[in-house]
Amino acid sequence: GNILEPSCGVGSFFGCLPEAMSASRLYGVELDGLTARIARQLYPKAQITAAGFETTDRRDFYDLAVGNVPFGQYQVHDLAYNKLGFHIHNYFFAKALDQLRPGGILAFVTSRFTMDAKDPAVRKYLAQRAVLLGAIRLPNNAFKANAGTVVVSDIIFLQKADKPILDEPEWVQTGQTKDGFPVNKYFLSHPEMVLGTLEAVSGPFGPQLDCRPIPGADLARQLREAAQHI
Repeated sequence: GNILEPSCGVGSFFGCLPEAMSASRLYGVELDGLTARIARQLYPKAQITAAGFETTDRRDFYDLAVGNVPFGQYQVHDLAYNKLGFHIHNYFFAKALDQLRPGGILAFVTSRFTMDAKDPAVRKYLAQRAVLLGAIRLPNNAFKANAGTVVVSDIIFLQKADKPILDEPEWVQTGQTKDGFPVNKYFLSHPEMVLGTLEAVSGPFGPQLDCRPIPGADLARQLREAAQHI
């Protein structure tokens, strides 16, 4: 069907498209003009929009939205979403969901704070509009090799509902680790979806929660096994 990558960079996700999905129609959005032009050269059959995601509007159009969304403690100016006050990563979730058709799938890599933030407002918003199919917490070194960053990230899988969901699911709320750090109740109930060890470490602003890789573990194999539970 129609696949959206709303922050596509040079199109790395398109390059990983499974052979079984090769007939899909690809749509990318990339803010940086040079990067968007590179993506167009690499994937000439894809429709790449060289602009911010806030300039696009294809409601109920896509079958799948996939990507690694921008993280940050700042907002995107988009008149239709300004009232939500969401940080950029959560804004991408809200807008991408609106652009999916009912039953469509969203699969985003995001900051752990989408799931772990003490304020459940973002998760309540999402849970009224989509079903959580599952989530995978990555160890802090998942992106070290190709991006040089050490950060705890989650892959979140949502399926857009065809009508508002009234019952509040468990994943809207957080619980606590033994050290008192807030962690989404989904991960507390499904420790097999955490591909590392949750522990407290010292940070620039005091103790913080980290997801340490398991010594000797093969992340690719861990991912394959966790994906079986989605």
